[in-house]
Amino acid sequence: MASKAGIDPGYLRYFEESTGGRLSTGTMLLLALALESTPEELYGGRVDRPTGRGRAGRHPELTELTSEQCEAHLRAGGVGRLVFVSPRGTVAHPMNYVVSQGDVIVSTTAEQAEHFVGQVRVSFQIDRVDESMSEGWSVLVTGPTRPVDDPDEVVELVALGLVPWAGGERHTLIRIHPDEVTGRLIAQSVAPV
Repeated sequence: MASKAGIDPGYLRYFEESTGGRLSTGTMLLLALALESTPEELYGGRVDRPTGRGRAGRHPELTELTSEQCEAHLRAGGVGRLVFVSPRGTVAHPMNYVVSQGDVIVSTTAEQAEHFVGQVRVSFQIDRVDESMSEGWSVLVTGPTRPVDDPDEVVELVALGLVPWAGGERHTLIRIHPDEVTGRLIAQSVAPV
């Protein structure tokens, strides 16, 4: 497994045999990718956890995610927020999405798509927060948009199964081409000795 994940075997063995050790978030992401899973599933995230209070942990560490980590989080798909400028100011709309050829794809109304494409740049942000552990990560994509109007491209993207949660006539696809991708992680470190 260490070889498949690109992790030092001795490092992984230490954590397999240790009762108090904890793998870094980056290492968990590499293991999850090698196992075709997610860090959330490896940590037991699908199991109900008690609701936290949103407080900072005792030993928080803020780190930048690598571009590979950001891409892995994005490829998982799900729900994010499309951030754009409207006449009333900056607005963030929750939208589900998929990724194709490195671009974020959303499906919306023709009217909204026209507005999004009229922007010089938009942002799209995804995150996961674990309040009970006071940990989380966030990825922000920024770039131009374009409508998807080539019939072959539409067929290819429809096959990805993107169905807008909001329902209704939201069948206009747009691509957000990331020219900037950043990510941050807050994890709890082991207490200083």
